[in-house]
Amino acid sequence: MTSRRRSADRDQSVSPFSAILSRLCESTGALAAALVDAEGETVDYAGVLAPYEIKVVAAEWRIVLAVVHEARIRGFRHVTNLSVRAKRSSYLIESMPDGYAIAMRLPRHCFAVSRRALSEAIRDLGREAGITVPEARAGVHWARVRIRTSSAPGASRRPESIWVGDKWSPITILGRYQARDLSRSELGYLARLASGAEVFLVREPLGRWFMDNAAALAVDG
Repeated sequence: MTSRRRSADRDQSVSPFSAILSRLCESTGALAAALVDAEGETVDYAGVLAPYEIKVVAAEWRIVLAVVHEARIRGFRHVTNLSVRAKRSSYLIESMPDGYAIAMRLPRHCFAVSRRALSEAIRDLGREAGITVPEARAGVHWARVRIRTSSAPGASRRPESIWVGDKWSPITILGRYQARDLSRSELGYLARLASGAEVFLVREPLGRWFMDNAAALAVDG
């Protein structure tokens, strides 16, 4: 069962941006995430931290990213993200086009963040803000999906259906998915949807499932 943390009281209305950032936090286990502009102003945020704390984190790390870019240090000029593991907390700042960035406060000792979840958030935030995100930055079209697994002994993590629209749709497992971007703690499957479309499904360590071709769900529905 997925644990849910109570979000902190907000100082601004919920928006499509905050919904996307909330999903990013839930997918990665982050304590907070914010969309921040080039001036360090928070556009919107989500998470369990107080709004003021989230905004301060976002502003500070946006400044750090700007300093790295402006310093023109060899090897760092084209840096698009920074991850910092500190004594009490960890942080991630991910740049986006037009000076925007995603700033994240992570749990203590955390250093790795799901690149699939982050790519999905970048695409969704860019679409909502009218920002064109280069394909190279957005990565392949991984998107988080709801999967129901088998209840058979020894096959508790084997997918058997996927949530499409308002119902579960059966899927057929064609084989295991092996790729360089899979870690030892991840499970991958090649699957066929009811529509006949073939997709890759990956279960990440936090128990979240991602599919590499979200457009196929529209056809399947």
